[in-house]
Amino acid sequence: MEQLCGGAATTGLAALSHAAYGYVSSVGNGELSQLSDADVLAELRELEALRRRLAVADHALIGELDRRGLAGRLVTGSTAALLQGLLRLSPGEARGRVDAAHACGTQLSLTGEVLPPQLPVLAAGQADGQVSTEHTRVILSTLDQLPSSVSYEDRRLAEKHLVGAATTLRPREVAAVGRRILAHVDPDGCLASDADQHRHRGFTLHAEADGSYTARGRLTATCGALLLASLTPRSAPQPTSEAGPDPRNHAQRLHDALEDLAGIVVRRNEQPDSGAPAQVIITMTAEQLTTRRGLAETSFGHPLTVDAALALADEAALNLLLTDATGAVLSLGRTRRIATRSQTLALIARDGGCTFPGCDKPPEWCQRHHIVSWAEGGSTDLSNLTLVCGYHHREFDRTGWTCRMTDGRPHWIPPTWIDPARTPRSNQRASRL
Repeated sequence: MEQLCGGAATTGLAALSHAAYGYVSSVGNGELSQLSDADVLAELRELEALRRRLAVADHALIGELDRRGLAGRLVTGSTAALLQGLLRLSPGEARGRVDAAHACGTQLSLTGEVLPPQLPVLAAGQADGQVSTEHTRVILSTLDQLPSSVSYEDRRLAEKHLVGAATTLRPREVAAVGRRILAHVDPDGCLASDADQHRHRGFTLHAEADGSYTARGRLTATCGALLLASLTPRSAPQPTSEAGPDPRNHAQRLHDALEDLAGIVVRRNEQPDSGAPAQVIITMTAEQLTTRRGLAETSFGHPLTVDAALALADEAALNLLLTDATGAVLSLGRTRRIATRSQTLALIARDGGCTFPGCDKPPEWCQRHHIVSWAEGGSTDLSNLTLVCGYHHREFDRTGWTCRMTDGRPHWIPPTWIDPARTPRSNQRASRL
């Protein structure tokens, strides 16, 4: 591979950079204080116009990266990934720049002929310094939402209206113009085809600082129907019990049903025909494992409490990476925590489903619960396992219930606020034999 380090910028960019350095130095030394109010406003407008015009150069550079296939030669996977690493950009910013370059930058044909931009009006607005990066993203988003049935002429007309709006309105107001255009071309919202749904599909999970996640996305009709079919029966309210009605609202029940489904996928790793197994990889220090305090970290770099990490071991294939205080690896091992297929079949035959008193969830909806938890030294043996549905697996400890084995069968002990005598109870279905 040719040398890709030590290159030099063009004379034009070097001169521009030198001039920009001189300008930044002068304004940093208080030169602006000598200007009149009108001059300060003119300076601000001119600087913003220059910033917007530079997008044209950005498009050209990104187009050149694509044409030369530099992302592949540098083994970064994509031009957006190359920009992330080279310029230290966020994934969203890098993707936005690439999308804008493809839409507003010139292209070269196979014969070397320069082709006009896909969106010439938008490209001209950027070159004139009238359209900002924010405006551009709003316009691109609006045009992307136009159904595929909209004609080429109407698309060009929509582009013209949006760019015209961007020369006088803020991005949020341009977005409102875009919504009116979408409502005009598709007033009933029924023009979108399967191809449109496929093009707009997407789903992301954003890790929050506290270790929780924010989900965003748009599902195709097929994916949405399959997900609803899976979540709906699992998200029904639990029947009213001695503890009262199900305290969860509809959104919380859907969340818990989704968690149950994710658990099922993780547990599929024991099936030879299930494809690549889902695994949970946790990093923590040896001291954290001993004290049960502090924050562990997933392989995605997201934090979670040590207790939460060890709770995952109750059902997941947990790979535990132990380090010392300096980060040096002490040990790496996979816990054989999951009940075998034969053990699971034996649990189904013995328990018949969730063993929590009064619950009627079938085995297919259940998790294998360690009565004495693995974190506390509990073994993965039938004498220490029972089937529990996702809801009761999450809630029993919080509400004060405990479980123990009596005569080879699981029995649940209620909290004193339900039964002061704490008389052990069993699920009548589970004890039918």
